[in-house]
Amino acid sequence: MGNMQVGELAGPRDRFCPVGAVTRWPYRHLYNTEESEKVSIRYFAAGQFRSRGWTIFYVQTLLDDTKPLLLIPRGEVLDLFKEIYNKFKIPADFPDVSRHPGFDIGFEEEGSPRPRYLGRLTDQMGLLDLEEMMPEPGTEPGGPQILEDRTFPAFRRKMEAAILAGKNRQKNAKSKKKQDRVVQKRGWCAQLKRAQCYLGIRPRGTARKEDFHNDPNHTYEESQAAQAAYEKAAGLKLPVLVPTLPAPYPFDSDVVLVCVDIESYEKDHKKVTEIGISTLDTLDLVNTSPGECGLNWMKKIRARHFRIAEYAHLNNSEFITGCADKFDEKFGKSEWISINEAPQVIASCFRHPFSAPGQYPSYPADARVVGRYGSGSQYLPPVNDNGPKRNIILVGHEISADIQYLRSIGYDVSNLSNLLEAIDTVDLFRAMKHGQNPSSLGSVLLDIGLIGWNLHNAGNDAGYTVEALIGICFKALTYEHPEAPDPERLSAAAAEAQARVIEEIEEWEIADEEGGDGGSAVKLLPAAEMAQARAFQRGLSRAVKAEDKFNRSYARSDTRNRQRGDRRGGKGTNAHDEEYQALKPSIERKGEIKYHAANEKKMREKAAVDFDEDGWGWIGEDDGEAVAQSDGATRADEQNEKTTDQNDNSTDQEPHTGRYSSYVPPHKRGVVDKHLREPKKNVKGETEEDAIVLEDKPKETPLPPKHLMARMKILDAYDGDGDGGVPLI
Repeated sequence: MGNMQVGELAGPRDRFCPVGAVTRWPYRHLYNTEESEKVSIRYFAAGQFRSRGWTIFYVQTLLDDTKPLLLIPRGEVLDLFKEIYNKFKIPADFPDVSRHPGFDIGFEEEGSPRPRYLGRLTDQMGLLDLEEMMPEPGTEPGGPQILEDRTFPAFRRKMEAAILAGKNRQKNAKSKKKQDRVVQKRGWCAQLKRAQCYLGIRPRGTARKEDFHNDPNHTYEESQAAQAAYEKAAGLKLPVLVPTLPAPYPFDSDVVLVCVDIESYEKDHKKVTEIGISTLDTLDLVNTSPGECGLNWMKKIRARHFRIAEYAHLNNSEFITGCADKFDEKFGKSEWISINEAPQVIASCFRHPFSAPGQYPSYPADARVVGRYGSGSQYLPPVNDNGPKRNIILVGHEISADIQYLRSIGYDVSNLSNLLEAIDTVDLFRAMKHGQNPSSLGSVLLDIGLIGWNLHNAGNDAGYTVEALIGICFKALTYEHPEAPDPERLSAAAAEAQARVIEEIEEWEIADEEGGDGGSAVKLLPAAEMAQARAFQRGLSRAVKAEDKFNRSYARSDTRNRQRGDRRGGKGTNAHDEEYQALKPSIERKGEIKYHAANEKKMREKAAVDFDEDGWGWIGEDDGEAVAQSDGATRADEQNEKTTDQNDNSTDQEPHTGRYSSYVPPHKRGVVDKHLREPKKNVKGETEEDAIVLEDKPKETPLPPKHLMARMKILDAYDGDGDGGVPLI
């Protein structure tokens, strides 16, 4: 290459590495710090890289605001890697092309520009000097290179990857994340366009950019007509859709849209309680006008709702409101099936006649009757099962979760040979709105002008999801995105950022108070104490959440209690609220006392050091007795307010605790042999349990912290007195 002239083209099969990527190789691709330092000092740092001498080529990137890319022949970089291995026995090689595609690049594609020779990088000739020698574009030997339109997208991605390989880690990661987001959003938009092609409201664009030729002999009117014809063929500009006329374009692939929705029990997601399947055959839409926003086509949807007989008694009510018995009449009627025959029933909906009504035997209306037929399947094969094999499009709202549910019950939809793809209405709505966050099915329906009744019913969700797909495809044709960012969105984001900054400043002002000397030194706790402290905080957090959950449950039942009347001996709802607040335990204080009383001995023995009970926050015996007396007095006042019947039923209880004299709290119970008929007695004639009750501390080794915290919450919930409150209906 010594005889090459500046601007001379490289060979079509030559490969190169970006200069920036090579100079950062030891710091980015050698993960052993010691090895990286050795290689850097010997070959890269302090001018070692430039003094080695490199042949430099350049190529115009054809990207906006970017300089020509400087390149090193691959052979010279390979020689450096071999020398590093021989010198330090470090395995030096080119990075994985799948993770770093811009490190080793070639220009063998037809129509792609090729690098040109620039000069030699030495101690006397730096990169800046070489860049000044670079000829102006178009003045190089051999004339300018013309990049073909069909080659430009691949060439652009190659240049972007090469530039990215030469940037530092932080900028590289930021650019990579942006590139990933663009790829993700491009996939959403492409998915929406394909869905419109399946429905015949967007043409399958066969026209390419090179197909449009601007003939200079055409008049202005002829050029405009040719441009319009090209844009229509390529799908760049679609004509206004007339809702009273049939679909303007052929239905791509004549597909059958099959939507699946699965509902499971909220406390055990392995138990599938409902299966909803809806289908829309595009052949049923031929010569049928879609109507406004596709309302006429929505009437062609066939929906099925299968309830699992084994789990008919399970109903979701805590996290979502289940409505398994409210399948919309416009879709059909629910059917009972066994979990064992669910794969067969699901498979039948993916075959001809695709959930056509009246093809399957109806099941008993009462789930309890299903069990009388035994475990054998009642499923009958559908009529005309030998119909033509059609292309299937799987549809769903957050479809990945439903696919996993189908696999869990024995049906893998990905095994279908005629399945073209899966379309997610969450992604379609993102593409239409140009939004990032996912939206619920109810929100999507409201946005396109529809109302979904009794959602979280699998059959209803499946039917409404297909309606949402149709509505999104039609609305996206006329949806206008604002050219400038939404002012309300910008102001909301600015206000949120401002509030976050102000809050952080206030936190620092509170934390960094003026004056003071920082207080006494904070000693490092033993490992055992630190683990116990973390366990206590986790248990305390769970106890607070449990109390909040009870408060919400009590608030929900308050309205029902008013309607059913007073069941607490003349006390009204306000009196009940006051009594509840009076009886409400202090979880933080009581939990702390019980926890430390059960673990203090173990902490002392394991830490093998004495510590101040008042210094770190451990509750001493005096504090425990004081609080116990306070709790006893409170319970005594509560006991005086009880009715005569309650006093008669508690004659054998202790006067102030409300617990039976033989009762032993779970965290103070010793390990007793279950085969013994009578409890062992000590020298004083006391049983082991009596001895434990009389003592303040347990004699046995405490259980692990998670068990103690679970028992602590049980004791906090069970005070031993009261009547259980109003029934929760």
